[in-house]
Amino acid sequence: MATKRYFLIICVMLFALVGTSLQANNEAKHWATHFAYNSVQQIALDDHSVYAVANGKLFSINQLSEKVTLYNNFYGMHGTDIAQIAYDSLRNQKLLIYTNGKIDVWLSEGQMRYVPDLYNKQMTESKMCNNITIHDSTAYLSMDFGILTFDLNKHEIVDTYYIGDQAQAIKVLDVMIQGDMLYAQTEAGTMAANIHDNVVDYRYWHPVTGITFDTKKGREYVANNGDVWKVAGTRGVERKQATGALTYYLPDGPLVNTPYAMTAQGGRVFVVAGGRWVNQNSTPGDLMIWHNRQWHNTTSNQLRAANGNKPVLDFTSVAVDPNDPTHYFIASYGTGLFEFRGDQLYKNYKPSNSIISAAAPDAPDRYTRTDALAWDADGCLWVCVAGGVDTSLVCILPDGTQRGLNLYPNGDKLSLSTPGGLLIDGPMKWVVSCRVDAGIAILHDGGTKWDISDDQSVWRKEWLDQDGQLVAPDHYYGIAQAPNGSIWIATSSGPIIIDKDMDIMTSNRCRRLRVQAADGNYLLQKERVNCFAWDDQDRLWIGSQSGGVYVLDGEGHELLACYTSDNSTMPSNTVISLVWNQEEGRMYIGTATGLVSYTEDVVDAGWQDSYDNNNSGSMYRWRAHQAFTYVDNVVKIGNKVYGLSAGGLFVVDSQTGMVSNMTKLDGLSASGINQIAKNETLNRMLITYQDGEIDIMDEDGQIYPIMDLYLKQMNGSKVVNDICIFRDKAYLAMNWGILVVNMRKAEIQDTYYIGPESSEVPVHHICNVGSLLYAMTDTALYCASIHDNLVDYAFWHTVDKPQGSSVTGMREFCSMLFMVVDGKLWRLQQGHWNHISMRQLRGLHRTANYLWLLPVKPDGIGRMPKTGSLQWFVEDMVCHCIAEDGEYYWIGTQDNGLVQYHQTKHSRLTYYPEGPCSNFAYKLRFAGDRLYMLPGGRWADRYKRKGDVMIYQDNMWRNIRNIDLRRMNQYHQVLDLMNVAQDPLDDNHYFVTSYGTGLYEMYEDSIIHTYLPDNSLLGSAVPESPLLFTRTDGITYDHLGNLWVLNVGGGQTKNIQILTPEGKWYAYQVRQHGKAIEMHTSGDILIDQRNPNHKWIPLLRYNTGLILLDDNGTPTNGNDDQVTYRTEFVDQNGNYLLPNEIHAVVQDKNNVIWIGTDDGILAIPPTIDFAKSNRCVRVIIPRNDGTQLGDYLLDNEQIYDIQIDGANRLWVATANSGVYLLTPTMEDVVHPNYYVETECHFTTDNSILPSNEVLSIAIQRSTGEVFFATGGGLVSYMSDASEPEANYSSIYAYPNPVRPDYEGYITFTGLMDDTQLRIVDAGGSLVRVIQSNGGTATWDGCNTQGQRVGTGVYTALCNTIDGKAHGTTKVLIIN
Repeated sequence: MATKRYFLIICVMLFALVGTSLQANNEAKHWATHFAYNSVQQIALDDHSVYAVANGKLFSINQLSEKVTLYNNFYGMHGTDIAQIAYDSLRNQKLLIYTNGKIDVWLSEGQMRYVPDLYNKQMTESKMCNNITIHDSTAYLSMDFGILTFDLNKHEIVDTYYIGDQAQAIKVLDVMIQGDMLYAQTEAGTMAANIHDNVVDYRYWHPVTGITFDTKKGREYVANNGDVWKVAGTRGVERKQATGALTYYLPDGPLVNTPYAMTAQGGRVFVVAGGRWVNQNSTPGDLMIWHNRQWHNTTSNQLRAANGNKPVLDFTSVAVDPNDPTHYFIASYGTGLFEFRGDQLYKNYKPSNSIISAAAPDAPDRYTRTDALAWDADGCLWVCVAGGVDTSLVCILPDGTQRGLNLYPNGDKLSLSTPGGLLIDGPMKWVVSCRVDAGIAILHDGGTKWDISDDQSVWRKEWLDQDGQLVAPDHYYGIAQAPNGSIWIATSSGPIIIDKDMDIMTSNRCRRLRVQAADGNYLLQKERVNCFAWDDQDRLWIGSQSGGVYVLDGEGHELLACYTSDNSTMPSNTVISLVWNQEEGRMYIGTATGLVSYTEDVVDAGWQDSYDNNNSGSMYRWRAHQAFTYVDNVVKIGNKVYGLSAGGLFVVDSQTGMVSNMTKLDGLSASGINQIAKNETLNRMLITYQDGEIDIMDEDGQIYPIMDLYLKQMNGSKVVNDICIFRDKAYLAMNWGILVVNMRKAEIQDTYYIGPESSEVPVHHICNVGSLLYAMTDTALYCASIHDNLVDYAFWHTVDKPQGSSVTGMREFCSMLFMVVDGKLWRLQQGHWNHISMRQLRGLHRTANYLWLLPVKPDGIGRMPKTGSLQWFVEDMVCHCIAEDGEYYWIGTQDNGLVQYHQTKHSRLTYYPEGPCSNFAYKLRFAGDRLYMLPGGRWADRYKRKGDVMIYQDNMWRNIRNIDLRRMNQYHQVLDLMNVAQDPLDDNHYFVTSYGTGLYEMYEDSIIHTYLPDNSLLGSAVPESPLLFTRTDGITYDHLGNLWVLNVGGGQTKNIQILTPEGKWYAYQVRQHGKAIEMHTSGDILIDQRNPNHKWIPLLRYNTGLILLDDNGTPTNGNDDQVTYRTEFVDQNGNYLLPNEIHAVVQDKNNVIWIGTDDGILAIPPTIDFAKSNRCVRVIIPRNDGTQLGDYLLDNEQIYDIQIDGANRLWVATANSGVYLLTPTMEDVVHPNYYVETECHFTTDNSILPSNEVLSIAIQRSTGEVFFATGGGLVSYMSDASEPEANYSSIYAYPNPVRPDYEGYITFTGLMDDTQLRIVDAGGSLVRVIQSNGGTATWDGCNTQGQRVGTGVYTALCNTIDGKAHGTTKVLIIN
């Protein structure tokens, strides 16, 4: 049964008629494509990228980054051989037409909409499309039979025009529309018709002359910036810039997409593209070698030139010297045998220089037919010679001597017409004859290679299988030996197996596969098989003519997988060659239309660019740092278990235990997931988001986004409160009614407004009992039959519900409705509500076999079976959800992630991705390379958030949880953690402030002191409640080792607290002109880098303003302090500013003080003395419209944080608009104005930011990685600026070496500030000059002309701008 189940799951073809996601799914991570792109036929241009079709395959070039992306069917494409592509600019969509008639519309949202009509149509004519013309809302397809029209709005075929005489098919090459006339360029000339006539009628078409068609269409376009993009054939795609510079884009790949024969040796994969059958194919003899992740190609013309201009055609076999991978032979069916030494053509064996004969002695250059090759254990190469020649087997000995043998099976000399394989097994040689006299000849030499007197030969063409059935294949295609010694023969009747214990010389007994297929027959009994290969686990891979690749166990007893073009990157189900590359751990699969490879391991970054457009190296990458310990919901699909945790999604492989989190980078439509639910019928998962986006995910990870609700303009919330799934539909409880999603079609089907007169009412819970749909609103329980017209509110009616105000759960079980009201469980049975007495509940969960009860207290989870008694599980955990998995349960818990619980053994395994323990980060703070993350906060009062300390270092998270902090704090509350300061002399020693529960001194993961009024000078805002009102906030160490702490809360609290290195406390009140300044909500303490006696302190809301405190060099004595406190400012234009909030104060490298307010950003340049003036500068953004005018930066925007990076740029966190990266420039020092360049603006729309509310920013100075704390979680971005170094002693480049398939930036780090890097090649020639951002510089690997540099060692000569400091580093680039 397991075999049949595997076969059904993997081999079923799935057609998605709508909404196919373009995002490659998880299975793609095991596959890589190796397509030929060296013959670009056409291009299409949208606003961002250039799309090129080469040999039927698609790739694109991003016009800005120049990143090249390769596409395959994991991107949602429904065909594998593209005939035409065109861009519809009006609708921002692309049209893909395949050679077999399939049509894809690549929508602007990134989906593929599949139109199968032409493909499915039964017709004798070719379905080849020769051109596409877009006019208004119609695409005119120039077909081999006429013209096809396609509606670009409805995505459907409209008409077919047979315009030949008597409506005969005629090949149309192009269509053009001028005015009212429609012109068709055909093989017989140009035809025309008036577009308003009945152009379906051939009689309206007539021949015309003198019409010129657009020869540049699909071949040359001008981009918005003036760059000219052209088809460049074998050079790929040409780009001509305004400067005249030319750049060519050609992805690495083999020469052709027909890998006829392959072999692997020494980490190399050798590919040839020949063939033969009745006669030679005259295929160019191209040699392609994959080595070190790069293709090394030698064309037939190159070999011909090296071969005295003699033909080089029809390569059929490769044999590599077992001791030297650069020494190999290639057989040709017509042009002899070729020997290569050191990868160079060494000799071409023909009758003139060898004992190899020609089938046509008078034409040896075209009829010297060699085919199968094999090495024996003595280092001799054996060659099969075809064409009825004198010697059928030729042997080339290690010394170059040539010997010949013939086979005499059954006493008759064997004449080979089309040998298809040669296998040497000790004294036995197996020779395959493909078509004429098809069969197998076996020679046993008796252990004496050249003494023919003891030779034995047999001929086998008919076999008896293990059931005594006669097997007589018409054709034979190959032969291979398994690791266990058995012989496998590929035939037109499937595999024939000769096991090790079978005596082939005396018996024609064989074995056949006995694996049951889905149709009840044995697998591959009548299907043509072309090739075999075994991987490093001894699994057998079988390449078939039409069914793709079958993977079986080594003995061939069990089917493990079946890969086709539907579930892999294979472009065709015709597999013609297979080879295992041991060094890479990859199976190479040669299909009729292209080469792909597969590995069991997830593809690493070096491979991903073959299919993934998200990898750009480490620079400019995003990472999510989510907390997954609190699991709200769980869904199991296949062997994947998905956990929803605080808006984030992670997945556990139930077979391997591997855990990974999923983000927008993995294909999800958004961040902030609201609900997940499984459709058992379709085996699909529904994912809803806070902003109204919806995803449907298949078992294989394919995602179908639904954007309708997200795009809908509406005032109400788009949050989904509950989900009920019935058959193909999901009923979503919304705050205004019910939304119906068809999960099969991946589309919104209906909206139900169920209130009186179709009014909006909030639906909080929804479920069905049979065909009755129940919806719980604020006050009433509505009911209707699913079979009625539920769009009509009249079909909805209210029914009784249990008494009570708070409904927290509603589910169906055993055809009854259960509801939790005010913590009590009720059951609706026969129209009456009955109370079921038990512990207080907070909700219900439903699986296939049980109703699960969620108690209010942390009492585990209760299981109510269909029959039997209630049972409670894991009563030491707080549980939220559960999924059944055979003998296991997957339980979503509050603090322990997903728990895999064994029903009878009661064992537990805990799963969640490594990360912080909370998704809320009020404050981020770096100390060296250690990031502290605190989930506190306050405003008018405490937030009472549980205090956790989360530490990130060396790519690992260490969480000190609230429960442990409370235990160390004598079980007193630990709440609202605000800020952290790390001891500059001891990385393990640090202090954490809280807005209410005191100050914590910590060492490593432990609290060693809690400072409160009874053991320090700290004061409490409410003296009688010091455990809850000892409010500490900003904190820092000064240059003397004193710890400064802001003790806030007003009243008699002394707001400046200082703890000396000796452990003595000092405290005083900040005063201006003798008047105390009350601090209720302060921010960070900034110590001025110009004068360490100066401390800047922002007051956030109450008494909002900015304090500059000069401690006069006596930090423990407040009596001599000078204090400036300003609440209003005057900008450079004389405008008065009175901020309501000030959240951020930072100082840049030019000593400008930047202030983040609720009205944008203010700057105090060093030319302004804050103690004497309230003048400031507001940053201006030029309009660039010729008026010399500008606008204030982020005017009326709430700024939460500002941080300065190594390049002196500003990273700005806003309340509603995400993050800005700004480079300010000052003009006019006397009357300063600041202008900025906005380098980046990141939001939820163009990044993985989970929210546009960004609360805090921290920058890792050594790497430039920027961390963002948002309302929805923590993410980071690898920027291109790190903190500069004091010298060049730590300079290095990465990646190094740069591999051929790496397309990201090369990063130089460890640089001094404002370094100029002059990159030179090994000859000392200047290649490129680049400038650092702080301590980091990036290079795209191109020269000054924008061309990718060649293989070699490149030196970066590093110099400071003043020329006083110098350094060098080198990087190896392999192309």
